[in-house]
Amino acid sequence: MDKNLSAAQNSKTINEPCEDAVVVGPGKILSDARIKLSLSQGNIASRLNIKESLVSNIEEDNFDPKLPATFNRGYLRGYAKLVHVEVDEVLSAYDLLDIAEVQRCEMQSFSNLTGKQAEHSRLMWFSYLIAAILFGLMVLWWFQSPAEQVTLAIESTDVKSQVGKKVNIDKNTLENPQVDPINQPAAPNVEVSDVEDTQAEKTKKLAQKSEKNITEDTQAIPEISTAVFSFSGDCWVNIYDATGERIAWGVKKMGYIMTISGKAPLAITLGRPELATIVFNEQPIDLSTFNAGNIAKFTLPLSRR
Repeated sequence: MDKNLSAAQNSKTINEPCEDAVVVGPGKILSDARIKLSLSQGNIASRLNIKESLVSNIEEDNFDPKLPATFNRGYLRGYAKLVHVEVDEVLSAYDLLDIAEVQRCEMQSFSNLTGKQAEHSRLMWFSYLIAAILFGLMVLWWFQSPAEQVTLAIESTDVKSQVGKKVNIDKNTLENPQVDPINQPAAPNVEVSDVEDTQAEKTKKLAQKSEKNITEDTQAIPEISTAVFSFSGDCWVNIYDATGERIAWGVKKMGYIMTISGKAPLAITLGRPELATIVFNEQPIDLSTFNAGNIAKFTLPLSRR
């Protein structure tokens, strides 16, 4: 009865092994018994009439899966009898080894499944985070857009107002050039004839002043003008005089000083105006108004603005 109870308990242990239990395979049991009897693997192999490598595999619980279980159980039974170990104990350990292997595969599958679920959960939360950020940016853009539109509308209105005001000022200046259109004082009560006489007199003075300036400019410019160019770098030039004759062209090297003469006005084209200095009729010419690196086209003498 005790033997049947023990067999039932062994069967229960085999069918339901503890998850944390350390499985002792049949190879360990047989190896300990062999060492206890002071036998070598060669002795066991010669007595069982099998290869010594097979004995080594049995002790390492390394069984050939291609062989039927009957062969493995037969080797274990013969080995157990040879080293005086209970055959049932060895065979039970062999069966338990198979169950433990199945459990390890199941636990590995469960672990892989849990890892995939955790990875899927992380990806899902990451997707939610990106969606929330995009939604927040869209809401922020939505609230900023009306404010920007209002700002643009205000700026456009201000520009139109300033342009209209400038047009009115220029119109008033043309009609009455001696009157400040912004700080214009209140007009006194005068006769219409006096106003007309005053305007005629002012117009006459302006005409005389313009004629005088034209005369002075004409006298200041000789019939043949001279211009001296100095170059601080390689600069391309193209120069025509008033008769349409080209008097200079090509690339002028750094340090080169060029003197030209011709009838004014002279039509000048400079590839890089920042690399040239000009003295026209002994008067230096200001080239700072031209953008560096751009082609500059102008006439000498410089036209008054």
